[in-house]
Amino acid sequence: MPIIRLVAHYAESFRDWGRDCWCASGRDNTCKKRFSWKMGELPEGYDHKYIYSHLGYNLKPLDPQAAIGRQQLRKLPAFIQARKDNWNYLRSGLAKFEEFFSFSLPTHADSWSGGSFNWDGTGARTECSWFGFMLRVNSAAPFKHTDLARYLDGKKIGNRMFFGGNLLRQPAFIQLKKDRPGAFRIVGDLCGADEIMQQAIFLGTYPGLSMGMLDYELEAICDFIKQY
Repeated sequence: MPIIRLVAHYAESFRDWGRDCWCASGRDNTCKKRFSWKMGELPEGYDHKYIYSHLGYNLKPLDPQAAIGRQQLRKLPAFIQARKDNWNYLRSGLAKFEEFFSFSLPTHADSWSGGSFNWDGTGARTECSWFGFMLRVNSAAPFKHTDLARYLDGKKIGNRMFFGGNLLRQPAFIQLKKDRPGAFRIVGDLCGADEIMQQAIFLGTYPGLSMGMLDYELEAICDFIKQY
């Protein structure tokens, strides 16, 4: 790799949280092995877009973002409703696969039924603007979340791991522990973070998704499960 490009890669990595992936924004799988890496103590095949090899920063052009945000706030109610509608559409379409997946619930909801939530006895309610549709592949399922991720990626359906998973499994923190053993402390066995890392996957609830796009997504997941 030319020295200028190498320096640029390191600079971009430090700008973006220390991300190891070099894909440009809006592009996936430039390396053609997105789900084939084994780094740090992460599970083999963990999404390379969410592997971090350095301790980095979150540097953004905040003034331009603020200007865009002021305009976007006018559209916020419609965006939130679209995300809710998309979440419910995916939840309804995947309800028949509860033996394979566990689904998210809002705080204070104890179950979901036919497009609405059943709430606990606290009297509290939650109105979600869903960032995405997270599902967890049950440990007894005959496939892993990375298997589903690869399949969806091959169908051009965007998906994400639960970001960095257990961050202490990331290469950056493995190296930090070697270099500076007292830099952080661990409380508990982190089994919950490991479980999320090994099972969780996000599908999109982007407001611009059409019913045709969502149907294509559901059909792809159905075809994937039929293999098992």
